Amino acid sequence: MSLWPKFFKLLYKVFFVGSAVLHQKYFIKRHLIPQLKPFFENSDHTLTVVDYNKITRYYGLIVPAILGELICFLREEKMTFEERKYSTYQCSLTGLVDDFFDVQEYTLDEVRKMVSFEKPPNNSSEKLSEFLHRESFKFYSNRNGFLKSLDDVLLVQEDSRQQFQQGLLSREQLLDLTIRKGGDSFLYFIRLYLKKITPQDDEFFYLLGGITQFSNDIFDLYEDLQENVDTLLTTSASIKEVKDLYYSLIRQLFEKSTQTSFHKIETFLEFYSIGVFNRCIICLDQYESLQRASSSGIFQPGLYSRDELICDMEKPSNLLRSLIMDIKKEINYASISSK
Repeated sequence: MSLWPKFFKLLYKVFFVGSAVLHQKYFIKRHLIPQLKPFFENSDHTLTVVDYNKITRYYGLIVPAILGELICFLREEKMTFEERKYSTYQCSLTGLVDDFFDVQEYTLDEVRKMVSFEKPPNNSSEKLSEFLHRESFKFYSNRNGFLKSLDDVLLVQEDSRQQFQQGLLSREQLLDLTIRKGGDSFLYFIRLYLKKITPQDDEFFYLLGGITQFSNDIFDLYEDLQENVDTLLTTSASIKEVKDLYYSLIRQLFEKSTQTSFHKIETFLEFYSIGVFNRCIICLDQYESLQRASSSGIFQPGLYSRDELICDMEKPSNLLRSLIMDIKKEINYASISSK
C-alpha cells in the first residue's frame, strides 16, 4: 500500500476518535451535568470537585467515547441514546466505587450491599452512586453475564488492596492481579454494549482489558511510586523484561482476535494500537533509556525525577513517532510475532 492511502486511513482514525469524544462531551454537558449538579451543590466531604472532574473528564467521557464507540463499531450498529445514557451512568459509577474501597475503606460486603440496594445511602458519594446505579440498573440487569461481571469487578477491587502492602505480592501474583483488574473490568464494560458474546469474545476482551491495565500502569509509574503502590513497573529492575512481557501479551491478543465473532476486529485493533499500544512502547523506550544511562545498568524507578518518568505524548517527537508507528503498522499480527 502506498503512503497516501495509509495517511488517509490515519486521518479517518483521528476523525473517528475526535468526533466520538466531541459527541460524548456534548452528551455530558446537555444530559449528565444537570443530573450531577444537585448532588455536588449539597455535598459533604465525600463528594468533591475532584470526583466531579473524574466523572465528567474521565470515567463518564473516555470509556463511552472511546471503548464504547469502538465496540459499537465492532458490532456494526451505532450507539443508541439509551445506551449512551445508561453506559455513561455505569462508567461514572466506577470511579465512586473505587473510592469506596481505596478512600473510604469500605469492606467488600458493604459495597456489595450498596450495589444490590440493600444498604441505604448515608453520605453524598453513596447517594450519587445509588442514583447512577439505580437509573441504569433496569436497563442492564437482565443482560447475560452483567451481574456476575459487576461482582467480579468488586472482588478484584478488594484483592487489589494488596498492592498497597509493598513487597507482599510476587511478580507472578502482580501479573495475575493486573490481568484480572483490567480483564474483569472489560468484561463488565463490554456488556454495556453487547447483548450476545461468545466465549471466544470473552477471552479476547478479558486479555485486552488486562493489557490495558498493564498499559495504565506503564504510564502511571510516577503516580504509583508516590502512592506506594506495587505494580509490575514499580517493582521492575529491567525494562527489557517488561517490554518482552508486554509484547508477549499483545501477541496472544492478536492470536485470540482471530477466534472472535467480529468482522472488523483487525480495524478495531488498529485503533487500539494507535491509542494504547504505540504510546506504551514509546513510554517503555523512555524508561529503557533511563536504565541504559544508569551506572548500575538496573532500572531503579524510585531514583528518577517526575520529568524523567512522565512520558508526554503531546510532545511533537512522541506524537510524530506514534503516527509513524501507525502508518508503518509496527503493531500488527505479523510484526508482533517477530518480537
